[in-house]
Amino acid sequence: MLYRTQPQANAARIPYAEPKGIGTAGERQDVRRDGNGMPVHLRMIAPDDFEREREFVDGLSPRTRYQRLMSTRMPTAEELRRWTDIDRSREGAVVATVDIDGRERQVGVARYFIDQPDAQADFAIVVADEWQGIGLGRQLLTALVDLARLSGVRRLVGITMPENKVMIGLGRSLGFRLSWEPGVDIYTLQSLSLQPEC
Repeated sequence: MLYRTQPQANAARIPYAEPKGIGTAGERQDVRRDGNGMPVHLRMIAPDDFEREREFVDGLSPRTRYQRLMSTRMPTAEELRRWTDIDRSREGAVVATVDIDGRERQVGVARYFIDQPDAQADFAIVVADEWQGIGLGRQLLTALVDLARLSGVRRLVGITMPENKVMIGLGRSLGFRLSWEPGVDIYTLQSLSLQPEC
């Protein structure tokens, strides 16, 4: 999934909410155990997640990084800083973490970024390769949808590559609608209305 890195000047400003079931940066919520019984925690992202985010991105396979960034490039330190020290009036991000050898490690993240004046937000999600296929993506995206809805986001929109069948299937299962831009067959647009239409 792709999201823009720079806000538009006239982007909508909405209050930031913290839904029940997701811990704040200081408190973590156990959401599931993996196949080995290890608890996985969901919580809001925080500025001190910078190094965890860097290690997480560095550990992604080229294929997963390409599906997330639509490029094989590595993000810059400034991008990583923006991804962890977010503007809560227009952004929300939920991380999945585990404790390994007494150290918290990030294994997934879902985020939204409002850059439209109508409170429409781009969203993105990525799960570490070794943590894919256990339902963590569903839990992250569900938590993000809840956060966005409570924060007043009207619609979530994401761009996915057509070969990313897992993301397309996950979006469909959560009610996202698929569409394609005429003449552009390299991307699939997924969208979900979060607020009643006026």
